[in-house]
Amino acid sequence: MHFLKVSAALVLSLTAFVSAAPTPSVFITAEKDLTALWNGPMYQQYISSTNGTTLGMPRADGGAVNLPWRYYPSLAKETKNTIILTNGRAETVGKFREFIYDLSQNGFNVLTWDHRGQGFAPRLGCQPTTLSDVEDFNEGYVGDMQKIITDNKKSGLIAGHNLLFWGHSMGGGIGVGHMQKFPGTFAAAVLSAPMLEINTDPYPGIVALPIADIIEAFGGPCAAAPGQNPVPGPVQDPNLGGVTTSAIRFTLSRQIYTQFPNALLGGSTARWVSEAISAIQAYVLKAKYTTTPIQLHQAALDTYVNDNGQNVFCKGLKVLGVTVIKPAPKCQLIRHEAAKHEIWAEVDSIRTPYMNTIIAYFRQFSV
Repeated sequence: MHFLKVSAALVLSLTAFVSAAPTPSVFITAEKDLTALWNGPMYQQYISSTNGTTLGMPRADGGAVNLPWRYYPSLAKETKNTIILTNGRAETVGKFREFIYDLSQNGFNVLTWDHRGQGFAPRLGCQPTTLSDVEDFNEGYVGDMQKIITDNKKSGLIAGHNLLFWGHSMGGGIGVGHMQKFPGTFAAAVLSAPMLEINTDPYPGIVALPIADIIEAFGGPCAAAPGQNPVPGPVQDPNLGGVTTSAIRFTLSRQIYTQFPNALLGGSTARWVSEAISAIQAYVLKAKYTTTPIQLHQAALDTYVNDNGQNVFCKGLKVLGVTVIKPAPKCQLIRHEAAKHEIWAEVDSIRTPYMNTIIAYFRQFSV
């Protein structure tokens, strides 16, 4: 009897100790501190990061594309938890300076790159070169992603690392394609406003794809898609590009395009539209094969991607009570009612809870 009393007391004391254990701190940049950090520690991290190039997947004409990548080691401690970060259409690594800094100071390494045809990666031959283009969404973007991961494992840079994934917009779509083709690569993934259905306004998606195919057939692969201007818009936009409500984050994240205007893209080719729509439709249809644990963040005020594809991917689709598309089995959908497309670059009231959530999620799957 005395033994039972002692054991019970011991269990209670251990439970109290575990309950009182401190939650790991989360360090998140505030807008009021951003300018000083952007030009100081964040810039130093950017220029001191490891950089290199990877030979991407072969082009249709037999040519090759050298993809510039950067690796940012954790600022908190040495770790084997590495986030593979993929950006969206027309973006470049330098735009994500604050976001990468916040991931790094919370104990994660980050490996990221510029996709073929954009940022500081070589263009693919269309004129003008400011048109966004890709020959094959899967072989290009998804194949390049696998090459970068594989090459950096072979080099030893991320050998034996616990890989996590974060993708924004088109990068989220690319990540889904990769997870379906190379299951088991990632311990967990965060999709941020992922491109799983493009806003093709004023045309519905069911019409936009055949229109793009017709334009490509008659105008060639480099013909601009309807409503797509090859001339890039202004770097600094009073409407903040419709992607965020944070003026300071929009302004600073676009400085790279002022410094390097050749990194800026305009609209898309009909081929890009056709390739993108075809690929992401297939990814959503095959959602059930995406077995990686996923946290999908949806921006309610998004005008770049539609939320329907995200909903179907995470929740499935029933018609007359019959399931016609099964969802990704481990997908959690989180909706941000006040957020625009770039949730990761929103005002503090939106971004801080978002950052807390994704960092806590990544820590669940860390080693």
